[in-house]
Amino acid sequence: MTTHTDKHPSKRTEQHAAMLEEALQRPGVRDVMKVYGEWQRADKGLDAYRTANKEGYVTTTTDHANAQ
Repeated sequence: MTTHTDKHPSKRTEQHAAMLEEALQRPGVRDVMKVYGEWQRADKGLDAYRTANKEGYVTTTTDHANAQ
């Protein structure tokens, strides 16, 4: 296991923060992200239903063969 003890954020982290800050300054982005977050939360709530509703595999067996 590797632990990072650096006190300085990585270049990627800094770029992400700058990009996020720039995006959030645009009109409507916060509203869209809020709606998207709510949709993700609601969609995740349906995971149990989706899992339970999956169709199982149907295995058909027979004790004879039809020669046609």
